Amino acid sequence: MPATIRRAMTSNIGRREFLLGAAAVGSVAALTACSAPLGSGTKSPGAAAGGFAMASVPTLTNEYFTLWKIGGTEAAKALGLDYRMQSYEGSAATQIDQLRSAGAAGASQVVTFPINNDAVRQMGEILAGQNISMATSFSATPWMVPSEPGFDNMYATLFTPREVLGQKALSVAVFKAIGGSGNVVYIQGAPTNRTSSAREMGFDLAVAEFPGITVLAKQDGKENGQDTRPVVQTMLSRFGNIDAIICHNSSSALGAVSVLEEKGNDHVKVGGTDEQAAILDKLIQGPNVVAVQSIFGTWLGGYMVVRNYDLANGIEYDPVEEMIFQDSLVIDTQASAEEYKKTASASTSGFDWKNMSRHLNPDSWDTQVALEPVDPTAFFEGDLDTPRPAGFSYPESLQKSLDDGGIAKYTELYAQHAKTNPYATAIALTTTGTTVFGSLR
Repeated sequence: MPATIRRAMTSNIGRREFLLGAAAVGSVAALTACSAPLGSGTKSPGAAAGGFAMASVPTLTNEYFTLWKIGGTEAAKALGLDYRMQSYEGSAATQIDQLRSAGAAGASQVVTFPINNDAVRQMGEILAGQNISMATSFSATPWMVPSEPGFDNMYATLFTPREVLGQKALSVAVFKAIGGSGNVVYIQGAPTNRTSSAREMGFDLAVAEFPGITVLAKQDGKENGQDTRPVVQTMLSRFGNIDAIICHNSSSALGAVSVLEEKGNDHVKVGGTDEQAAILDKLIQGPNVVAVQSIFGTWLGGYMVVRNYDLANGIEYDPVEEMIFQDSLVIDTQASAEEYKKTASASTSGFDWKNMSRHLNPDSWDTQVALEPVDPTAFFEGDLDTPRPAGFSYPESLQKSLDDGGIAKYTELYAQHAKTNPYATAIALTTTGTTVFGSLR
């Protein structure tokens, strides 16, 4: 998950310049996203007729949302739409106010990272009332599904990485880098963040498979490098024999690395999630960073636009398809990091956005990053660790699809339609030679 919320700042820089420039930014410094306020945006010929895709994000200063904008801008242009990104400054109330006026501003769809999981229902109903489709990422409210009647079939998709399995795979890579045994510190995400809880669960599962691993401590790094630094400084003073530090995200990992570099400590190995350019550079340079989990931020920023576009053009998603797991990748070799960065730094993303569209390609659509439908009960009870409420029942349409084997049916369908990931060479150069999904097959 992206780093903790900071005040929004904007900067108009190109894709290549941003990604290459980010490598030179200090590991604790904030990275500025190239974004525009609601009143402006990228323009493509004929886009006015289709309205604009509005990206509603908690901050413009986090590199992850810059990746979103890269993908979103490309996808919107390919589909004849405008694209505009707006920060709600980390305030759920501000986000709700902004979404109330989305239709009046000309938005035809919204893609968003909600800061408040429990506000998603209100957001979706507000947008449905304006005939605006919505796609969300990461945030999931236990026992709430997009097929609920209040969303009026306008909640296109809830996307989430397989947080538990992804963080487990990252942790395993770090454990193997230290020989399968040693003393480890875990830097947590925000305690109220459900993504943080899921990732920590993945770390715990990895620990259970390595009897030689001892967890010395866990502590919240507030999902950013600046607040992680004193945590790591304290841990190094408290424990004289740390072998690895595994972090909730790469912002915290960069903070940890900055402390280790100041102390000349090349023994402790580090891993974190989010494919920031700076963390990839640290993996390439060594010696501390040994694993980074990519959650394909550029792809997600664009594919959510495609998903909404298809819904607006008559594609009817099965209720089982409306909650989707996306694939991720653990980059754990210098060669894979170099290749990943090479692809990410190119003049375009390499994704074929039109080819992802089921409306434009009814038989040959290609998501390019692997997807799987979410089994909602297993997800809510397992990943989100939330018991089923008394008397709860799914919407009739979703329950029927589940009863008819919808999970297996759409798992197979999506496996057939994920073919041409532009990061295929980087994937092949990792230790496992595959993605998180691939390791399960």
